[in-house]
Amino acid sequence: MRELLINTMVPVLWAMTAFDAVAIYFMLKEFKTGKVDQIPLLTGILCLGLFYDSLILASGCFLQYGTLFHHLSQLRYILHCTLIPLLFPICAYSLTENKTIVRIAWIFALIVMVLGLVGGLTVVTEPRTVGMIRRYASSDLTGKFSSTLTSLLDTVPVFIMIGIGIYLWIRKKNPNMFFAGFFMLLFTLLGIFLGKDPSGDRSQSLMFYISMFGEALMVYFLWRFIRKE
Repeated sequence: MRELLINTMVPVLWAMTAFDAVAIYFMLKEFKTGKVDQIPLLTGILCLGLFYDSLILASGCFLQYGTLFHHLSQLRYILHCTLIPLLFPICAYSLTENKTIVRIAWIFALIVMVLGLVGGLTVVTEPRTVGMIRRYASSDLTGKFSSTLTSLLDTVPVFIMIGIGIYLWIRKKNPNMFFAGFFMLLFTLLGIFLGKDPSGDRSQSLMFYISMFGEALMVYFLWRFIRKE
């Protein structure tokens, strides 16, 4: 299974890039209809970060290690840490039209985005190669603040989505917010448990790759949530 994932990584990463580009189009199209408040726009902006992430990773099949590749890769972490907090207002908009709750979600998200910008800028990366993909990944030299913030951003919004998703499934018969959070969490866990190289070689970790399937499913079910609202 591991060898299959590695051998198909290049075409799958390019397929992920295309998927994210299509997702941006459909989210902006939904936003123009004006039926579901700001959720499609915010999800589209989130997809822009996912698109960039997939594009840089896919380009690792021909980009060479160097200053340009390093800076392009650093931007991956900056976008990740500053755009993932958009899930907080997305959850708020899906839950209620109460302006106070939405405003609180936005204030919290903006605070986390500022912290995320600092965290993304201070990530220390190192070259790692898996299969035909070269990339710059977070190294052991990355400070505790950045590492902890990244871990929290990968888990806290997802648990909130799952909790709100259960409520919306019961209240509105719309299970898609739950599935968006559930599959994101599932593939994050799969990345942790199945993504490590049995030999212990950190450069051969597939955690970054496996979690991308969860991101794609999250976006898909957010689109289904929007369509059903």
